[in-house]
This record gives sequence, C-alpha cells and structure tokens, in this order.
Amino acid sequence: MKPMPAWARSKPRTLSPTGFLGRGGGRWNRIPAAPLWYGSSVQANGIFPFTAGTARPVSGAPCGTDLLTGTAVALDHHAFYMEGVISSPSMFLFGINGVGKSSTAQTITLGMMARGMIPAVFNPLKRGEHTPLIEQAGGSVFEFGPNARHQLNLLSPGPLGRAAERIGGTIGDELRELAMWKVTKQAQLALRISRGDRLSDMEDAVVEATVQTVLERNPAPVTGDLRQAFREPSERVLSLTRQTSVEAFDQKYSLLGDTIEAMLSGDLGRLLGGTTSVEIDPGNRGGFCFDTSSIPSSAPALLSTAMLISWSLGMDSIDAHWEIARFEAEKQAEAAREGDTYIPSVTWSGYTTLMDEFWYPARVTPGIVDHADTLSRSNRSVGTAEMKITHSPKDMLSLPNSEDREKARGLAERSGLLGLMALTNDDLDVLGEIKPLTNKEKAMVSGFNAAKSWGAGPATWDGKTPPPPGAGKVLFKVEGRPGVPVQMIHSGTQKGLHNTDERFRAQRHHDDERRVLA
Repeated sequence: MKPMPAWARSKPRTLSPTGFLGRGGGRWNRIPAAPLWYGSSVQANGIFPFTAGTARPVSGAPCGTDLLTGTAVALDHHAFYMEGVISSPSMFLFGINGVGKSSTAQTITLGMMARGMIPAVFNPLKRGEHTPLIEQAGGSVFEFGPNARHQLNLLSPGPLGRAAERIGGTIGDELRELAMWKVTKQAQLALRISRGDRLSDMEDAVVEATVQTVLERNPAPVTGDLRQAFREPSERVLSLTRQTSVEAFDQKYSLLGDTIEAMLSGDLGRLLGGTTSVEIDPGNRGGFCFDTSSIPSSAPALLSTAMLISWSLGMDSIDAHWEIARFEAEKQAEAAREGDTYIPSVTWSGYTTLMDEFWYPARVTPGIVDHADTLSRSNRSVGTAEMKITHSPKDMLSLPNSEDREKARGLAERSGLLGLMALTNDDLDVLGEIKPLTNKEKAMVSGFNAAKSWGAGPATWDGKTPPPPGAGKVLFKVEGRPGVPVQMIHSGTQKGLHNTDERFRAQRHHDDERRVLA
C-alpha cells in the first residue's frame, strides 16, 4: 500500500492572523509595518485596502507630520479663520535661536501663496533671509538704507496717490486726501525720531502747514524741499503762527528748524533722500519685501525711521491694491450690464504679512507696536493674515515703555494661532499667563531642544551636518483645543533659498575639506 503524504496525515490546519499554525504553516511571529504614503482625498480616492483618514488639521499650508501619530498636518492662521476655528487671522511664532523659526514661517507663507495670497515681508534683520524667496516668486525687493539701493521720500504721495490718479472721481479725491494726510504724518514722525522727543502741538501744526506748502508749490516734491519751505515760510505758515515776518518766525521756531536740518543731514538725510516714489505693482502676485538689513543695529534712530516709514508704505500698498481691485471689478460689472466683456487687470486675493525678529523693532523703535496693534485689530477688514516671529514672550513684556508693554501683551492675546518651538520653562510660564497651556504641552515644548547624545550624530544623506535638536518641531496651539505637535518638512528648493548661518556653513565646509586632505 502506498504511504500517504505528510500533508494528508497532518491534523487540520488552524489559520491565525499571522499564518497557519504548526510546522510548515508559514506563520510569522511579527508582521512588518507596511510603507506609509500620504495623499489627498482626490489622489487616494478608491485605493483599498489600508486607507485611513486623520484627526489632525488638513486644511491650509502643508506643514509636516504629527510628532505623536505620524500623520500629515496642514494648517495656517488664514485657513483656520476662514473655517471659523479662530476669530482673527493672526499668528505669533515663538522659539529660541536656531530651531527654524524663519524656515517654519516660510513654509506656512508658501502654502498660503499657493492659494493665491500675496506675501508682504517687513524688515528682515538678516541679509538674504527672506529676499531670495520673494525674488524667486517674482516679487519686488526694496533695500532701504543710506547707502542701499533704495531711499525713502517722505513727501511722495506713494501707492495711495497713484491709486487716486488711476481711479479718479470721488473715490480718487478721497484717496488723494488720505495720501496727503499720510505724507504729513510721515514727516512729523521722522522729525520726532530725529529729535528723540515729541514735537509740541504748535510745531506739529507748523510741519503740517509747511508740508502743504511744499505740495502746492511742487508737483513732484522730495523730502529736501522741507528745508527751503521752512526757510521761506508761506503766508499760510505765517498766519498760523501769527508772525509778521520771516525773521520773527525763524527766531521763534529755531528749534524746529534745527530738527529739520538734523533730519536732512548725515545718514538720516541720505536715507530720506529718495527722489522718486517706491513703485509696488498691485498686480504682482510675488508681493514685496522691505529689507533694512544694511542698517546697523548701532543706529537705532536710522533703523526706527526706515522701519516705521516702510511699514506705513507697505500697508498703504495693500490698501491701494484693494481700492484698485474694487475699481476694476466695478468696470467688469458695468461691462457685463452692457453686454460686453472686461477682464480686470488687477484682482484681490488677500495678503499674508510677515514680520520676523519682531522683538528688535518692538524694543528699539518707539511706535512700531502701535502700527502692529492697529494691524492686528483691523486685519479682518483689510484682508490681511499677519504673522510675527520673536524669541520669547518675555521680549514683548519687557519693553521700556509701559504703554508698549500692554499693547504688545494684547498682540499675543489676540493672536488666533500660536506656534511654540523650543522654549524655556520660564518662557512657557510667562506665556501661560497670556494663553492657557497644559502641563503636558509645556513639558513637550521645553523638551523639544533636548539633545539625544553628546555627539553630533551621523551626517545627512547629502553629507551635511544634521540639524540641531528641536529644529522644525512646533506645537501649534489654538485656545481651548489641544495643541498639535508637528515636525515641519522643508523642500529642497526652500532650503536652497533660505540660509541664516552662511558663515558657519562656510567654516564647516572648510573644516570638512581639511579632514579629507589630512
């Protein structure tokens, strides 16, 4: 009789989740994890099996992966505002040096730009930090400084004046009046910074009358025209000051005359010596960047003037863009009513503003907190999503001026979204007084920067030294909701456009070459 095969003599096999039990059943003790891929609902639609959604935010700028679950995370303050998650499209990003605050801000900004929002970057302190990104996007970069490529002209009607000429009619007249009012305020502000003290009420009035005189006399005024207009006061100025002669006026307001001379002399005079207006194309989707990195921190009056005037100029550009877009939309609607077609040359899709290293202008520039406070209160009405970056919440609460301290505290309180990178326990305790944080969230953020070993670790795939501990780790926090911890992911293109430690990288490259040759 022929013997039966082994499989026929064996007992019935029992199937388990890891294979058949018993000898020869092919059972595995462990099942290897399948590769994880990310995709949108459109890309992954219909793929089966093993598809799963995520409970993390997925609306907004693609940021990276959740540190706890590994799932994809996409968010930003504008998307949260549009979906009703937060009441203000604003964000504050905190973190110690070297953990990637600027890179994180750029990733979020790029995601918002992909949705059509226009970037407006104000006054980066480090050369080449954000300007390459704006240049690659096709935007305009203006380098302000006494010896830089561009200078400021206090008496230029600016973007609002150009919008007034383009629109005309009643709206144009209103914009022209607003532009002239802002010209006066800019001149008064620059004079206050130059003096280092406030102007008297009468001096403010004299400056206003003098500016009006210049604007009436000269169709293309420049800052230097203030000197001649003050030396030769008009009948309006003499009547305002109740002086009967130029000599009497000059004697009574000699201090104001000295302030004007000081403002128009030296580095400050060269900074304000622009002979043309700054042209910002409202139809340029690449946006603009005002770069004051050429001005040294040892010249606070110079830097304060450049920051405040350029901030005002940037917000005027945004307002002008909105008015022109409304004008173009009305022309399109009028053409449609008449059965014609008109394609608007300028449309509106909103702005995303970025102010990096906000601690510095807040500390050395009196009045910048006022500008930021005004923007944070009106960002919903002007269609602007704004982001500010600083090292620590203590930067905002240690300003020398008590009014600035309270306003700076309000900026953090009203921020709809907080981004917390590596911070100290003291920083988190201070921030917890402004925005509630759980003990678990504090422990996580304070541990972001903990090194895993004493060594530098293996080099990355491209041979470069790996990033420091905590780099790119962010806890995104909305009040009343658990924080979302994210490991930011930066594309190769972005890394090539963003370099804030050029000298250290050059030294590291030199050291590597020496090791190879040794």
